[in-house]
Order: sequence, then structure tokens, then C-alpha cells
Amino acid sequence: MKGLYIFRVMLLITLLLNISSFLLAQDISFKVSAPRAVATGENFRIIYTVNEKGENFKSADFPSGIRVLSGPNLSTSSSVQIINGKVSQSMNQSYTFYAVATEEGTLSIPPATVEVDGETYTSESLNIEVVQGNSNSQAQQQSNSTQSNPNQTKVPEAEIANKDLFVRVELSDKEVYQGESLLATLKVYARVDLEGFEDIRYPSFNGFWSEDIDVSSRISLERGTVNGQIYNIGTFKKVLLFPQQSGKLTISPFELDCIVRQRTQRRRRSNDPFSMFDEFLGGGYQRVLKKVASPALTLNVKPLPVTTRPSSFHGAVGDLKLSSSIDFTNVKSNEPLTFTVKVSGKGNLKFIDPLAVNFPPDFEVYDPKIGNNFKVTANGITGSKTFEYLVIPRRHGNYTIPSIDFSWFNPNSGKYETASTEAYEIEVARGENDDVAVINPGAVKENVQILGKDIRYIKTGNIKLTAPSSFFVASTPFYLAYIIPLSLFAAFIFYVRSKRKENENVSLVKNKRAGKLARKRLQQVEKHLKAGEKDLFYKELLNAFWGYIGDKLSLERAEMTKDFVKDRLMSFQIGEEQANEFIRFMDECEFAQFSPSENTSMNEVYERAIKQISELENNIQQKVAVKTV
Repeated sequence: MKGLYIFRVMLLITLLLNISSFLLAQDISFKVSAPRAVATGENFRIIYTVNEKGENFKSADFPSGIRVLSGPNLSTSSSVQIINGKVSQSMNQSYTFYAVATEEGTLSIPPATVEVDGETYTSESLNIEVVQGNSNSQAQQQSNSTQSNPNQTKVPEAEIANKDLFVRVELSDKEVYQGESLLATLKVYARVDLEGFEDIRYPSFNGFWSEDIDVSSRISLERGTVNGQIYNIGTFKKVLLFPQQSGKLTISPFELDCIVRQRTQRRRRSNDPFSMFDEFLGGGYQRVLKKVASPALTLNVKPLPVTTRPSSFHGAVGDLKLSSSIDFTNVKSNEPLTFTVKVSGKGNLKFIDPLAVNFPPDFEVYDPKIGNNFKVTANGITGSKTFEYLVIPRRHGNYTIPSIDFSWFNPNSGKYETASTEAYEIEVARGENDDVAVINPGAVKENVQILGKDIRYIKTGNIKLTAPSSFFVASTPFYLAYIIPLSLFAAFIFYVRSKRKENENVSLVKNKRAGKLARKRLQQVEKHLKAGEKDLFYKELLNAFWGYIGDKLSLERAEMTKDFVKDRLMSFQIGEEQANEFIRFMDECEFAQFSPSENTSMNEVYERAIKQISELENNIQQKVAVKTV
């Protein structure tokens, strides 16, 4: 028991340390970004970005094929958001290198390091493909995202070279077996300035069963190379295809109307004095239409072997496994049991039908419940498919559920594979109504199906009950002994973090402590009052008032003029009468400070000062002051 107690203590300490490190850890990221492909002679940027204030940035030497023109150039951006009175702040710090590629090949951008709060963070390395430059490579750079817009106005067709703008349907395989999956990717390649797309016509995929892969609806263009040339490449769609027949299958073209932004050269007109500016600026721009279509593709689909096809094959193709289970092997008559068969792996799981099981004739069998637990990805359909059979033995005796043979074709090996489930011996004891059980199959099945959606099947018979153990381990107090301290510790950590975030907001901190600081200053004023020090009394009183109003309204020293303060007080829902009274009192204090005679009792002035600050403190709302940040 002593060893168990020590183990619990060590476990609790470990959990507390893990939770504290998780709650206090900052999500600090240090990343590097650069174009995937550039041309020789082309200028580009290499940007290292950290989402906190960094220090001691260090980068390794760049490869000889990259010449740095300038850098690192430091830039910092921050933003503050106020949502429902809660202030959140984010910051990004970037180190930018301006460089030019001088050699062809694949060049590696080395990782860099930066320190944040004493911790060192390292970025990843990045590869850039450098191809031979040409005169069009820089002029044809464009935005890296283009959105389809079917509502574009009619534009004229353009004469654009096919090599500068085209679409393709790319297949993951050129030859597959019938029932084997392959991936079709529909892409656009552009060396022109794209603005949008119209009339998108996808291939029909006749002869295939198709499953769409989830991709972003926004078409994002990324730089890549084709035959040594740089293109902006966008992916429209990814489709998983399953050929349903063998032979030569044709994939129809992918057709698309592209809207291109094209520069125009305007001729100078003698009667238009402003045409010289168009000529000087290189002309204007126009939107033109370019119709593109991919070539039709022919895919060779190999038939599945016939001579070696086993009798237990029913169309399953892939890399699969077979397993089975049963919940009980000892039951009473008229009590249900569940027999489950599971097919898992990668393949055409969606098309596998329930397996035929040869149950004993005295078993009443219901249609299997089919469970699909697979996902469609670019690599195919992976996961599992289960068939759950609910059966009820109607007579006592010993029975056998024979093994099931299941065969599939594996494209990796080019052969059929067969697996068998285990045979289960079922011992059925005599139950109630065993000798007189005459059932109406239709009515009973309906009732069991309804129970299957709710509580499956109510078992009858003697139920053995045991008294619960009084042992502390695994009891409710045992778990509470861990949960309550952990919850309190987590709440403490969240409180500390929230207070730290509040303290980072200088304006909010000043706003909250304005009244407290004013009361401290008034205590000093009271000391001068008791000592009869008139000059120090009024000087400290004015300092208390100006300090309070500056902190409360988040004002800089240069902004604290009487007119400006009055306008700000009225804008913060302070009445004009109270604002005028505040300014009037300030004037009286300034006059009394330099007046040779004392027209007003300092005790009365002190009481009025306390009243003025108390009224302002009650009327100015903190949330209004926060919004002035």
C-alpha cells in the first residue's frame, strides 16, 4: 500500500507539471517562405517569420547559386482586437532577404535561428528549383490566387499561345486492373495574368465509378515548372476513379473558358492630346477570353484473371484483411447473439456486399447491420466495413457456425488472395418456452429490429448481483482526489495568464489604477494642508488632478489642455455642467496657487477635490476608456 501511495503522488506531480507546461507554453512558430520555382536572373524574396518579438536572428550562408542583394530587413507588425470588452494582441516579426538566382538546379535555403524569451527556435530548410530564365518569366508573374466567377461579362476571344495557357487531366496510373482505384487531377497551367474562369466543363468519366476528393473551392495558383519553364499551376478538382469494366476506357476532355488580363498598346491620335500619356505609360489593359481544353485520355484497364478466380470471389479488389467475432458462445434458447464479420484495408470497400454465412437451420437470422468506417483519400479508400448479424437460437443443443471464405484480388501481387474466419462452436442450453416455441418470423423480426435501434434485446433469466467493493482505488473519491486539484491548478494558471495579458495593455492598466493613484496623491495633498504649506498644497493638488485625468482618459501629456479635456469628458457621456465645473475648479486652483491672498479655505478646496474625483470615477466607464486604445 505504501508503494501504491508513492505511485499516486508521483503520477499527480507528473500530471501537474505537464498541465502547467501546456498552459504556459506559447504557440511560437518560426517559418521560412520563398517561391518554389524561380528563373535565373529573377529577383525574389526569402522571408523568415516569427509570431513573437525575436532577438539574435542568425541565418546560415546561402548556396552559391543565390546572390543576396540585401537583408535581413527587419519588419514588425502588430494588431489589437477588442471583442466584447476583451483585448487581444498579436504580433509578427519578419526578416526578409532580397536575392537573385544565378545558377540552375535545386537549391536549398538553409534554416535560421532566432531567440524568443531566451529560447532558441530553428526554421525548416526549403528547396527552390531554379530554371533557365527567359524574357517572359518576370513579366508574366501574377497573383497566387484566382477565383472562379461565372457572372463575368462577355469578353472578346484572345490569341494566346497554347504553351502559355492550357489545362490537363493527370492520372496517377496509366494502366490499372478492373476495380482498382486511380487518381485523376484536373489542373490549369498559366504563364499569363488570369482573372477568372467561366463555363467549366468537367469530364464525364464514363465507365468509371467516381468519388470526389475534398479540395478547397478557392483555386490557389502555385509556381511550378514544366519542361524547364515556370508556370502558375492551379488545381480544380481531384477525383478517385474505379474502372467498372476492362479494355480501353476514354476520359473526355476537361474544357474551360479563362478570363485573361492583357496589356494593350494604343496608337497616338493626332486629335487627342491626352493619347500621348497612354503611349508614355505603355498602354492600358483589357480582359480577353481564352478557351482551353485538355486532350482526351485513354486508359488501359486490365481484366481480372479468370482461370485462377476462386468461387469465394465476388468483386473485391485491393489489399484487404478478414476478421470475425462473436459475443457469446454459451446462451439459452430464444436468447440472441451477435456474429460480426469485418473486412479492412485499402481497396474498393464501398462495393463489398454482405458475406453469405451458413447458419444452422434452428437459428433465426436477421438482415445484417452494415457499418462503414472508411475515408476517401487521394491514395484510395482505406478503413473497414463490418457486417453485424443478429441471430437467435430457437432450440437447445450444440451448433457450429462454420468458417467463411472470402477472396479478393490484390493488384500489388497480381493474384487472388483468400482468408477464412474462425468456426465457432455454440452451446445452447434449454431456455423458457424451448419446447413450445412457435414464432411468427415476420412479426418477431420486426420487433427485434426495433429493439436493435434501442436496447437491442432484453435478456431474461437469473441475474447474479455482487456487492460493490469498498476499495478506494477506482472509486469516485479516488478520481475526485485527482480532478479537483488539477481543476484548481488549471484555473489558477488561466487566472495568472489573464492577469498577465491585462497588464500588457498599458492603457487599460492606467485606466484601472487612475483612481487609486489619485487617492495616494490626495493623501500627500492632505499632509501639505495640515502643515499649512499653501504653494505645495495647490501644486500637488493640480498634479493629482492632471495625473488622474491623463490616466483615466488615456491622454498623452501634449493633449492635456483644458479645452481638449473638456471635449473628451463630454464625449465620454459626462454632462456639460460637470465638465464645466471640473475646468472651473482647475482654474480656481491655479489662481489660488499664485494669488498672494487666500480667498478660499484650503479645507474647502480639499473637500471639493475629493468630490470632483469621486464623481468622475463613478461616471466614466472603463470600457469607454479601453476603446480609445
